[in-house]
Amino acid sequence: MEMLRQRVPLWSPSANTLAGRIHRATGGVVRVLDAGDTPALRRLMAADPVSNVSVITTLAARGGAGPGKGRNGAVFLGIDAPPETTRPPGQEGPAVGGTVTRKELAAACWVGSNINPVGADLAQAELFGLAVGAMRRRVSSIYGPAEAVLELYDAVGWLSPRDVRADQPLLTITQASTVEPLTGVRTATVEDYPQVEPACAAMFTEELGFSPYAQGSAQYRERIRALILAGHSQVFTDPATGEVIFKAEYGAVTDDVVQIQGVWVRPDHRGRGLAATGMAAVVSHALTLAPTVSLYVNSYNTAALRAYLRVGFRQVGTFATVLF
Repeated sequence: MEMLRQRVPLWSPSANTLAGRIHRATGGVVRVLDAGDTPALRRLMAADPVSNVSVITTLAARGGAGPGKGRNGAVFLGIDAPPETTRPPGQEGPAVGGTVTRKELAAACWVGSNINPVGADLAQAELFGLAVGAMRRRVSSIYGPAEAVLELYDAVGWLSPRDVRADQPLLTITQASTVEPLTGVRTATVEDYPQVEPACAAMFTEELGFSPYAQGSAQYRERIRALILAGHSQVFTDPATGEVIFKAEYGAVTDDVVQIQGVWVRPDHRGRGLAATGMAAVVSHALTLAPTVSLYVNSYNTAALRAYLRVGFRQVGTFATVLF
């Protein structure tokens, strides 16, 4: 959809005006979810555990679908599906006494520091974009299934994104790689933090074009520490210096899917096949946590994509990311 764009807003309205703004912007179709919507949101996300793994972990961390506290509190938005009539076990035929109507969601959207549409078609993504525009919220990115992300971005009308990455193959693997794993890849410990942090910062800066410390150094460092403490940081270090040569993180982990992020090889060790062998080791460990391992990669990063395909990943969809 074509519309006049504006800059990403710098402020948010108070919480008590939020529902009204969203209602007016979307004709009442989009609403802010509350704690009672949690079961329906879980069912919606379970329909595609690979695409939704990041949002599934967000919901688990929050404990429910209700809005966060404060005027900038993060929220889940939702679009209701037509009511579904269910019957108690063993009851067949036409609906009779004792049946219940189960509330379901047709689509949802997480709106926090990032925006993630869930199960949204083009029309629903457009409505979420209108809702987000009415919220006047500052965000870092919109990411998820490509068609929904790009339609939502078009509808919200924000000007001058940092980057639009419209083609990011979504890849999965469900068995150990035939590539020989790199010996020495291991789970990082807290003692590795002084070496892991600069490696993560170098990867971030190389990938996004600006320093991660520009958006809050304490928060960034705490994120790295949390990944290490959770056992979700994988490293291969120089035995002489302790410096990180290869690293990757498990950015989201559920019972069904592990999503890999932050894959990085130190520049002076590139071209030696470490990306493929290192990833084979990372996948091997990830498969002890969940039956499916996923990641998404920029299509223009042909070297990385080639390495992942060599490891055994296969494309199952396409993501897009809009960075602000």
